[in-house]
Amino acid sequence: MTYFTWLKEHGIWTAMYLFLLCTIELFLITVVGGGFLMGYVFVALTGAFLCGTYVEFRRTKVYFEELEGAMEILKEKYLFYEMIERQDAQEEKAVKELFYQIETSTITELEGLKRDSEEYREFVETWVHEIKIPIAVIRMILANHKEADNGISSEVERMEKYVEQALFYARSSVVSKDYLVSKVSLQKMVEQTVLAHKRQLRELNARLNLHDLEREVYSDGKWLQFMLGQVLDNSMKYAKGKDADGCGLSLEVFATETPNAIQLHVKDNGIGIKANEVDRVFDKGFTGQNGRSGAKSTGIGLYLCKKLCDKLEHGITLTSKEGEGTEVIFIFPRSSMMEAAEQA
Repeated sequence: MTYFTWLKEHGIWTAMYLFLLCTIELFLITVVGGGFLMGYVFVALTGAFLCGTYVEFRRTKVYFEELEGAMEILKEKYLFYEMIERQDAQEEKAVKELFYQIETSTITELEGLKRDSEEYREFVETWVHEIKIPIAVIRMILANHKEADNGISSEVERMEKYVEQALFYARSSVVSKDYLVSKVSLQKMVEQTVLAHKRQLRELNARLNLHDLEREVYSDGKWLQFMLGQVLDNSMKYAKGKDADGCGLSLEVFATETPNAIQLHVKDNGIGIKANEVDRVFDKGFTGQNGRSGAKSTGIGLYLCKKLCDKLEHGITLTSKEGEGTEVIFIFPRSSMMEAAEQA
């Protein structure tokens, strides 16, 4: 905001000044010896006009600069009303009242959205727990009538994984209320995840290489095992197919340690990811060329892993080379949160 721009926008003041100046000057022309008075009036009125308008311009500019400064440091922008202190002039009071109405309306709407979101999450959680009952019944029936399986158990297992994914997705927005950070064994987490996927791994005749996992990190065991399961699902989903030895997937899981973190590596020899798609794998709903042309993909698994890692203050990275495989790395930093959990 500049003075001349502001003056141009307030042209009515300039017009009034010019009208008043011309009126007085025309009157003084008729006065004998009015030349001196004409000069004095011109200087006085012009000086008063410029000084008065500039003072008002500065007051307005400083006021809006204060508003902009308050807005920049405020995280919840809808609480801007609380930051407005100066209200000396009528327009400043009007501005504050306007922001108060905006804040009240926004908070009311946010509370409604939060309530609706909470109700929806509760509905999904209830639905997930209810759907587990008929799934368990189907499993019991199949166990007693193995001759009628015909691949139904595989589909039931897929159904269970999608149901689990829906539950974790619903809880991911409020994970801070549903997780418990404690010391967990990477060896145990990996073995439990592999055990939960033993049937699919057996069907692929997978070759597993689990090593250097004798380390403990601070995390939530339930959430970590879910994330490992999502990564393992992707490895199996995008496996190349059986080689000459009949192996359909080679999977290596190991841990490394740096001064600042412990890293868990999950590396496969699958079909890999195109170089121009690697940076988007954690985007919600992104499936890539492989997901569209081959395996049925929702684009939710890695998105959830990234979201949960952010909530738990873990890191996660992915590297891949098309035709050679993919490596996902979970990073567990030695942070203040870990120290606090250890002391507790």
